[in-house]
Amino acid sequence: MDPLLLTLQLLLGSLGVLAVAAAEPGEAHTQALRFAACVLLTFGVARLKPLGIVRLAPISYLATLVLLVAVLFVGISPDGSEARRWLLLGPVTFQPSELMKVVVIAYLAAFFHNHLGDWQVWRPMLVIGVAAGVVVMQPNVSTALFLFALAFAVMLAAGTSLTRLLSISLSAAIVAVVVGGPYLAQYSYLGDRITGFADLWGDQVDVQGTSFQASRARAALTRAGILGIGPGRPVNVPEAATDMAAVAVGQSLGLLGMLTLVTAFVLLVARGLRIAAVTRGPGSLLAAGACAYIGGQAALNLLVAAGLLPVTGVPLPFVSYGFNSLVSVSIATGFVHSAFRAARAQGADL
Repeated sequence: MDPLLLTLQLLLGSLGVLAVAAAEPGEAHTQALRFAACVLLTFGVARLKPLGIVRLAPISYLATLVLLVAVLFVGISPDGSEARRWLLLGPVTFQPSELMKVVVIAYLAAFFHNHLGDWQVWRPMLVIGVAAGVVVMQPNVSTALFLFALAFAVMLAAGTSLTRLLSISLSAAIVAVVVGGPYLAQYSYLGDRITGFADLWGDQVDVQGTSFQASRARAALTRAGILGIGPGRPVNVPEAATDMAAVAVGQSLGLLGMLTLVTAFVLLVARGLRIAAVTRGPGSLLAAGACAYIGGQAALNLLVAAGLLPVTGVPLPFVSYGFNSLVSVSIATGFVHSAFRAARAQGADL
């Protein structure tokens, strides 16, 4: 295990418990227990060799795809939501689209490692396009687009030529639109989010409607100042424990808390990319993809919290309340630790 990575993971998890305690005090204990369990999951994944991870990738992809399809038929939706994204497994709700993020990283790492440049465009095109298309059908457009971004990052790390990169991306986009595009017209929330973002930076005539969440987040961060108003104070922002967990941290700890949050993510990604750069074999692609996942999702969430992007519903890694996101990012962090162990065995200077 890499000590710096583990320290940063524990720091971010602690900030997550603080955020949940401010937004939903009764759930802080649950968040702490879940995070502790997911740290153990990271240890378990880290014990696997990169080659063992990529060997499991094809069957993991097929199994997760089956679960994504099952969501369309037997999935559940929260009260007041138009989206169907969860499977009810006893007392636990499971979101396959979160797991698909790490599965796509592992599958593409396996594919590019095994074929060593001698491959056809259609296989990664179908893997990316079908997965994204089924996620769009839920509908979950932000996650579908994020899957494209993750695949793009892994292909770049694999040294894919520009021609093939564009061919795969465009072909996969066509597949995703064919599979999931017809379903988007059924859902109104997509347009509402864009309208709310425009209103936030426009006349602000609908701060009690489409731009309510974003405007409340801005007000909370403004009120917090440099040092915050202290933990334990209620956060008057919708979804403050999940989508807006960064706002809960900012209100409690102020600008210094937000800078700590951003710095932790920057250091984690920088360390992961360093490990990817010195590792030979599939571990390099696993670490690069995991860094793209954690860093990219953190950037999206923080930009939404700052009002610089429309609300997407993308959770903040390690910080947002929710077991599915914690499981997914903990597996991704395990990929980086696994690459670290491989690099050490190869005699790399870390």
